[in-house]
Amino acid sequence: MNNNCLGKTMVIGLIVLFVGASVLPGVSGKINQFVAINEPQTMDCTWEDNFDSYAAGSPLHGQGGWEAWDNNPDTTAYVSDAQSRSPENSVEIAWFEGVSADIVYQFSGVSSGTWILTTWQYVPSDMVGNSYYLLLDEYAHGGPQAWSLQLEVSVTKGTILDFDDPDTFLPLITDEWVEIRVVIDFDAYIQTVYYDNVELLSKSWGASQNLGCIDLFADVSESTSVYYDDFCLEGEAEDPDLECEGELRWENVGASSALQGEFIVRNIGADGSLLDWEITDNPSWGEWTFTPSSGDDLTPEDGDFTVVVDAIAPPDVGNEYNGKVRVENKENPADFCEIVVFISTPRSRTIQSTLFERVLETFPNAFPLLRYILGL
Repeated sequence: MNNNCLGKTMVIGLIVLFVGASVLPGVSGKINQFVAINEPQTMDCTWEDNFDSYAAGSPLHGQGGWEAWDNNPDTTAYVSDAQSRSPENSVEIAWFEGVSADIVYQFSGVSSGTWILTTWQYVPSDMVGNSYYLLLDEYAHGGPQAWSLQLEVSVTKGTILDFDDPDTFLPLITDEWVEIRVVIDFDAYIQTVYYDNVELLSKSWGASQNLGCIDLFADVSESTSVYYDDFCLEGEAEDPDLECEGELRWENVGASSALQGEFIVRNIGADGSLLDWEITDNPSWGEWTFTPSSGDDLTPEDGDFTVVVDAIAPPDVGNEYNGKVRVENKENPADFCEIVVFISTPRSRTIQSTLFERVLETFPNAFPLLRYILGL
């Protein structure tokens, strides 16, 4: 290699070291751990959540319809990217700062026919204490509250068991994602629970012909992390009335800039039906205003109804943000739609160039070879 080529190579290396260090986004020291899902997803979920539209590290209470037990935010669980089945997030259930996580998702209209609730669970092999996956047939703030299913997870015992019948258990699988599948036949009042496709139990459902909520609980005594991901509830839901169309996509926008977009809400129900709808969730990053944020008595004859979205982009540059806006039928939360959101806030090349010029001005005798080649 001749000296001229060597000099140019050194200059390019200096440019990459300097400019690249300021342009490339920071790389976290923690590697996100997730497994690829190669199986075809055949379920038609009337409700689902994979936690990927929420910011990692954020409290789950108040996002996506989730709330802490009795609406007490102190017992919130947290969104985590330490483990995930589908990239990039899951929900972490543990004791946080001396408080047991106890997070709930309520259902409406799940009370007849056969329903299948699928959940994926990850239990680290060094998990300490007990953790619980619970289904209630009745749930209201302050009561009444009634439990239909209580599954206890314990690495110490090495089991996942029926808390109501401890002799009913299977060996616990750790350090990998495992499916918990609950099949509820409300007409026969029977529930069957499968763990890693093996039947764990089959017994009567609760006193009420209803699925009130999921409850993920970190126990009354201290326990460490258990993770959940890729919830899916499928069943004999009513025909939907709500339909949405559009997406919110803003590329190459300035940090903290004002943005505007829109999407469509419509009633696709039977003639003469009335749809009451509302926006129940939006990304936790940025600032959001919806005009309007809800509506009543929308008929199929009204056609497309436009929702105007005003947003303020996040203040960080050099990032991409993904999320969803969730719209629900007020009378049937299982009837919902989601609008995809994407924002990118790249760094400005002009800023980088100006910054480099300032460095050259500050250190006039630095980078002589670079100055010679650039003619500075």
